[in-house]
Amino acid sequence: MLKNKSELPYIGIFKLGSGEEFIGKVIDETITSYTITKPLTIVQVPGQGPQFAPVLMMADGDKPITFPKPLITGIPSAALETQYESITSGIALPQKSSIIS
Repeated sequence: MLKNKSELPYIGIFKLGSGEEFIGKVIDETITSYTITKPLTIVQVPGQGPQFAPVLMMADGDKPITFPKPLITGIPSAALETQYESITSGIALPQKSSIIS
């Protein structure tokens, strides 16, 4: 279970035992699994640099996917979480402003 993210849904980052990393919105969590919507991984695109891509290319992107535990888990940075929400919602979110003193 992720620390500091006890309320569902939440966005988490995950790493499989094989080394693949991905980000996704956790909509359900049990003792044995996570159910995640729109899991995305980062891939290198020639001439464009890193881009998000679906974890399972042939799966229906609108249906949740269940991943068994144990996974290595973490909480994404605020910038990564904002980028993920912008991509998956289709709405460009404004960047949070800060006061520089």
